[in-house]
Amino acid sequence: MGKVEIREASREEMEMRLPEILEIYAIVHGLSDRAIREREEIMKRHFRRRGYRGFIAVDGDRLVGFSYGYTGDPGQYWYDKVWAAMTPEQRKEWMEPEHYEFVELAVHPEYQRRGIGGRLHDLLLKDRPEPVALLTVRSDNEPAISLYRKRGWVVVLNDFRFSPDGVRFFVMGKIMGPRQ
Repeated sequence: MGKVEIREASREEMEMRLPEILEIYAIVHGLSDRAIREREEIMKRHFRRRGYRGFIAVDGDRLVGFSYGYTGDPGQYWYDKVWAAMTPEQRKEWMEPEHYEFVELAVHPEYQRRGIGGRLHDLLLKDRPEPVALLTVRSDNEPAISLYRKRGWVVVLNDFRFSPDGVRFFVMGKIMGPRQ
């Protein structure tokens, strides 16, 4: 393992590196081939969204981690699901101001616990114009929850599910700047 470089990646580079991104995603999340094919189409849509920003971590030519997000808008699957789960007060605080959706952060297991995830996180949020950011994280993913809490994220919803019998997630929020 060499020195890991982290740099911003354009939409085009993310799409070009999508097979590598999906390989890391599959390892980190333990997904089936079918689930990965579905994720591929979702990520392609994500890379085209308003306010997109992404970063990659590379060791030489090898992709070892990535992060990306975009500005949330009504009519998007995640936005609409989270909106429906929130109270009017939570919506006003977390979704009505323009918000950044922190969509993905993953680091290959061989490279975890080296500060790469933290750097990918920090760079992704640096100088964002949105006053708040939101993300979902599995409620049993203690390492990720710990990373986010150390960086100022708070739990907004503690029992969020994409389907009634689905996996339990936390919706977490972070105040990034003054609200309008």
